[in-house]
Amino acid sequence: MADATEQTAQTVQPEKKNVYITIYKKFVKTDIPYSDRATGELKTFNSVTLPSGTKIDGMDYGGWQFSPWFVNPSKFRGENYVDIPLLKDRLVKMHHSVVDEEGNYVKDENGKVVQERAEIRPEQIKEALAANYRRYRAGQSQEQAKESPEKGEGESLAKRAASAREASQTLSGDEARQPAMAR
Repeated sequence: MADATEQTAQTVQPEKKNVYITIYKKFVKTDIPYSDRATGELKTFNSVTLPSGTKIDGMDYGGWQFSPWFVNPSKFRGENYVDIPLLKDRLVKMHHSVVDEEGNYVKDENGKVVQERAEIRPEQIKEALAANYRRYRAGQSQEQAKESPEKGEGESLAKRAASAREASQTLSGDEARQPAMAR
């Protein structure tokens, strides 16, 4: 009986402590320099800006930013993407500058730009980015579907080549100049 409980305990996977977010690298800035106020030491930080249309709980967080500790090259998506590990049990502190209807930054009585802040679970960010990416890909496929009749999509390359050869021969009016493969 004790052996069965030991085997069960060994097969249970420990819960993952990180949530990995994969995002296109143009939304990420790395190694941004700044001076530490306390020591004057030159340090760096990373910044991630969420793409427009990223909705979390019905609110669009497009343009909001957060600063992850690490930004790694993506293991699965290729060189144009990065992986960002976030601790699962910590909220991500996000912020963005408030703008008015005309697109100007709103400033407080001291002249500083007003910032909105929010704390969001990493899983919510991951799900919102995945949903935003799916919407983007669906829009891309719809655009390609609109263009496909014009480009001859759906026809095989051999059929398109044969019809091009036929049209060329018709225009030239010379049936004797057929390529050796067509004879």
